[in-house]
Amino acid sequence: MQLARRSGEITMLQAQTVYENDEFTYELGLDPVLKHVPAKGDRGKAVAYYAFYKTRSGDYAFEVAYKPEMEQFARTYSQAYSKGYSSPWKTNFDEMAKKTLLKRVLKYAPMSTEIAMQVQSDSTIKHYDPTADQDTMKDLTLAHDETEYIEAEYEETPEQDDLDARTDPVTGEVKDA
Repeated sequence: MQLARRSGEITMLQAQTVYENDEFTYELGLDPVLKHVPAKGDRGKAVAYYAFYKTRSGDYAFEVAYKPEMEQFARTYSQAYSKGYSSPWKTNFDEMAKKTLLKRVLKYAPMSTEIAMQVQSDSTIKHYDPTADQDTMKDLTLAHDETEYIEAEYEETPEQDDLDARTDPVTGEVKDA
């Protein structure tokens, strides 16, 4: 998220929790509208989440999800959550929901290749060890692909056709002619 802000293109990037006593409306379409007025005093329980960005040129976008949708997302994409183990989705549900929506909305934001790769690589694989003394979630982040690729053109030759005819299809052994 810091990379998106540092790019200079995005001037505002936020995610918020909506509570049952808040005033909250949004509209989609050609003129999308998002309005959230937090309640004074008791705000009640969390019912929805949203994230938005605004660019230097004034463009903006937002994503909204109600709590049941985020619960379904957590069950689908977090094995620890779906199995009842301790996980960030269990211990910090609201923050995980907001993080998910930030990632969704940033897919539409203008950004450099570096930022796009960073947002994509933020998807991590979690491993839960039930035999550990304490609840531990090891973060196995995606490794960078360091494969070197060489572009080349390939052309079939009569010699290749002859070689293919003399090659055993099971073992790959070249037979004498």
